[in-house]
Amino acid sequence: MPSKTHTTAVVLISPETVQPPIQAIRQIHDRNFERWMPHITLLYPFAPRHDFGDITSALTKAAQQVTPFSVQLARFDAFQHRKSCTMFLVPEPADEIVQLHSALIQQLPDYDDTARFAGGFHPHLSVGQFRHRSLRTEQQRLQTEWQPFRYEIVNLSLIYRSPETDDRFVVAEQFSFQTGD
Repeated sequence: MPSKTHTTAVVLISPETVQPPIQAIRQIHDRNFERWMPHITLLYPFAPRHDFGDITSALTKAAQQVTPFSVQLARFDAFQHRKSCTMFLVPEPADEIVQLHSALIQQLPDYDDTARFAGGFHPHLSVGQFRHRSLRTEQQRLQTEWQPFRYEIVNLSLIYRSPETDDRFVVAEQFSFQTGD
C-alpha cells in the first residue's frame, strides 16, 4: 500500500475568471480560505510529493480519457457532520466529473478515499463551515443572492501544500483533457 498524505490532492480548479463570487463567500465562511483555492476534490489524501514522478503517467492517462466539459454552479447543498456542516456549490451536471473520478480510480486504485463515503463520490465545491442551527438560514440567504454561472473544465491539477507559500496549496502540474485535434 503506497503512503498517502493530506498535503497533496488531485483537483479541478475553478478558472480565475469565475473565482470572485466563490471567494467572496469563502472569505467569510471557509476556515480553509487561505489554504485552498476554489476547487472540486477528486483524490485526497494523495501521494507524497516525492512520489509524483511515479504517478504522473497515470494522471495523464486518466485525463486523456476525458474531453473538456462545462459545469454550472447554481445550487447550494451541505454535508452534515457531527458538530458542524460544510456548505458547498453543486457542479451540474456531475456526470463528467464522476466519470473522470472513475478513470482516476482505475489508474490509481490505492487513492480511492473520496469514493468510500456512504453515498459514494459526491462532486462539490466547498464554500464554508456552518453550525447546524444556522445552516438553513445561511443556505437560503446565499441561494437567494447567488448568480449562477457556467464554466469550462479543460484539465485536472495535481496540487501540494508548499512551505514557501505558508502551507498554501499550489499547482505542481496540470493534465490536459483530450481535445480531439
